[in-house]
Amino acid sequence: MKKVIVISFTFPPIEGIGGRRWAKFSKYFLRDGIDVRVVTAKLPLTSDSEWTADIKELKAAGRIHYFSTSYPWALISPPQNVFQKIKYRFALFRVKQKIKGNFYDKSALCEKPLLDTLIPLIEQGYKNIIISVGPFYYASFLTDLKTRYPGLNLILDVRDPWTNNKTSFGYSTLERNRFAVEKLAEAKVAANYDHIVSVADDMGEYFKKEYGVPENKILTIKNGFDLEDIPAATMETNEARTIVFTGNLYEKAHGSFLMFYNQLQELKDKNPELLDRYRFHFYGEIHPSMKYYFRSELNLYFHNKIALKEVYSKISNSSACLLFLTDDLNYSFSTKFYEYLSLKKPILVFSKPGKTGEFVEQHHIGRQMDHLNLEETLLTLESGKYYDMPVDISGYDVRNLAKTYLTLIH
Repeated sequence: MKKVIVISFTFPPIEGIGGRRWAKFSKYFLRDGIDVRVVTAKLPLTSDSEWTADIKELKAAGRIHYFSTSYPWALISPPQNVFQKIKYRFALFRVKQKIKGNFYDKSALCEKPLLDTLIPLIEQGYKNIIISVGPFYYASFLTDLKTRYPGLNLILDVRDPWTNNKTSFGYSTLERNRFAVEKLAEAKVAANYDHIVSVADDMGEYFKKEYGVPENKILTIKNGFDLEDIPAATMETNEARTIVFTGNLYEKAHGSFLMFYNQLQELKDKNPELLDRYRFHFYGEIHPSMKYYFRSELNLYFHNKIALKEVYSKISNSSACLLFLTDDLNYSFSTKFYEYLSLKKPILVFSKPGKTGEFVEQHHIGRQMDHLNLEETLLTLESGKYYDMPVDISGYDVRNLAKTYLTLIH
């Protein structure tokens, strides 16, 4: 029986998208007869994860192991009041003194507790170790294990860009000396891991071009959708057609959102009758600066975050779905992309031209919206021309993606 350790810093029931990928893959590993152990950080539980149900079998089988992060809990969640803000600033001052690289990396102080949890498992014969990043830094000190245990098969699983990240984790504003520490850590990982798996081709290409990682060590395995998430939705009858966005709309996607908003304004001026046939609903979290734009005269409505089951119901009952990408991640195939794809809904990609837009156009499942006006797209939508070609989506099913991942396991 193959033995695998998965190290995922965030994991259900801790909320957040960071735990989804390995909650899904680990579930199917276990069902496929793999002896899998999940090692994850012991973090403060603020609310439940959408994917807690995915870990029930792992939990029941005693397959989840926890380590202390040694990272201040005051920095784990954004402060909500004056007292928390004071604690946050004090804790941030302390970690800046302790951490030489990126002080926002919550894995930077966990070396001893992680190794104390990990080494007993390695000595029980678990020689395949998958390390999910970000956060990133813990992947670097784990390379030292290869000296002590030469047979280790180290696999880096990359969800986000590391030092070339312009959107999150604070790398775009990091001081030069701290950035150099991170760059050295990234280079060490590139040189010592047996395989580098990423969720997008561009992330793998980065390691090839920046560090000369050989082609045969690089593999793309996307996030995919899980059919077990999709309830048997009942179609609703609406006089107005509905177009939805589900998920988080980040501040750095402001430009892509404005592309959509300006096209919506143009549609109101040019063809108000067509606009009146549609409603645009956003479900999730958005940056406060964007709430200004939501107004009933544009049939544009913002709603708070809803449960995953409701998300699929809203997608199922929609005419099309919206996707907003930041300029540096216009190749991203996010979880919400696969949620839309799983229900075969037209996907309208608002971003500068990139691989995501190219994909939806090539497969006739949506449009890249930077060069179009919304009027043209809605008229095309009404003509039923999207999904007019057979689209095989089985390759994006997490069950099948998990089987692909197992080809890397000894």
